[in-house]
Amino acid sequence: MPTSALVGIDIGASSAKGAAHDPEGRLLGSAEVAYRYDTPRRGWAEADAAGWWRATCRILRTLARTVRPARIDGVAVTGQAPTLLLVDAAGRPLRPAILWLDVRSDVEADELASRVGPEGEAIAGNRVHAYFLGPKLAWLRRHEPARFERPATILQAHAYPILRLTGARVTDYSSASLAAPLYDCRARAWSPAMCAALGVDPAWLPEIKPSQAIAGRVTAAAARETGLREGTPVAVGGADFAASTLAAGVTEPGEACLMLGTAGNLMMPLATPDFDTRLINSHHVGCDRFLAVGGTLSGALQEWFRSIAAPGVAFETLDAEAAAVPAGADGLRLLPYLQGERTPVWDAGATGAFVGLSLVHGRGHLYRAVLESVAVSFRHCAEVAAEKNARLREVVAVNGGARSAVWRQILCDALGVPLHYVPDGATAPTGGALLAGIAVGLVDGVEAARRWRPALVRHAPDAARTATYAALLASRASLYPAVRQIA
Repeated sequence: MPTSALVGIDIGASSAKGAAHDPEGRLLGSAEVAYRYDTPRRGWAEADAAGWWRATCRILRTLARTVRPARIDGVAVTGQAPTLLLVDAAGRPLRPAILWLDVRSDVEADELASRVGPEGEAIAGNRVHAYFLGPKLAWLRRHEPARFERPATILQAHAYPILRLTGARVTDYSSASLAAPLYDCRARAWSPAMCAALGVDPAWLPEIKPSQAIAGRVTAAAARETGLREGTPVAVGGADFAASTLAAGVTEPGEACLMLGTAGNLMMPLATPDFDTRLINSHHVGCDRFLAVGGTLSGALQEWFRSIAAPGVAFETLDAEAAAVPAGADGLRLLPYLQGERTPVWDAGATGAFVGLSLVHGRGHLYRAVLESVAVSFRHCAEVAAEKNARLREVVAVNGGARSAVWRQILCDALGVPLHYVPDGATAPTGGALLAGIAVGLVDGVEAARRWRPALVRHAPDAARTATYAALLASRASLYPAVRQIA
């Protein structure tokens, strides 16, 4: 067995994942525990935080089969964000957690935006929108006021297992950034003015610490439940997207990390908080950088397309059909806003449409149009970032849809910069393990992330195809409002 191990745990929307690495980055073991989130009404998404803790315990006990608990020198927890969880003085959840994809607070978001105005957005570095924590809290205050009658702490997903492991009520700067407009991105602290605007007692908010700081140590009770050694250091961790960006070795301006999952994200490091609120803005983890995030809700459109047009067909078959079609899909375009869209349009009511369909088009054209539409959305986000001089030089792609070489090349061409694929390992749990290692002094800093990641698969852009995708994005400027008007 290894002499030393570092463990990262990630609390996702539909599963928790864990990974154990040695200080040189070698993977020692991994585990995943699935669970469900509930959608009791349209636009709602809630989860039982107790399920997050049960999954954490199972993961740690599974990893203990490979790594002796006495050898685990540090643990860090990351998680989906922004997610709203209220706990009482004893640490008991007061209600199910409200997840990031919950949009019930649209009305409250509009009211809050009118109340705090541009000043609120300037303080937070993010727009006031139902995606963020502030409007979710405003909805709770209006519809469930009894939740605020007894002392509570407002936590996010990664913070609840930390509370159960150590008793500490903490969060990190990346997660706090998404509590907009409660967080002051430049003061790196909770905003008294925005707390007052929302009627939030600052005492309800957790202490903010760096992701690589030690939140606390495993208690005797948590040791009995998890199998960890009592006293094991637990790092603060942070938001899952930032931890995955770290695991991809992306920490410097000009780089970006591209994730393709249920939601697609393009994370672009910034040296200063020169934010454009058409994007999602956050602190990075483990360093003093910031992140501008282009977030699309269309990251899993290929799954949707296969389910309705090619059930049972392997993605490799669909990829081959798409590869046989030229860039631009012979004039067929998809407006990909099938469930609204986040950045940079921020339109929950947006809808999608295939445009230009004719008898010359087959399944390969349709599928290529799906892949191209997502790539063009990422180009849109990159162009917004470039207006603030955050110009891309290269992109590192991880996870999910990036396994498709055809889609990777389309993304590379659409973004117009070299794209490198991490075949395995650049995940939020790995980012958590890195943070745990930095916290306990076994990893020398975020620079180690490049040494930890596997060898990259490299793609180069084709100038002619890049021009095609630039034209597709330009045409979307007229297509989107036209479809919005008739839908």
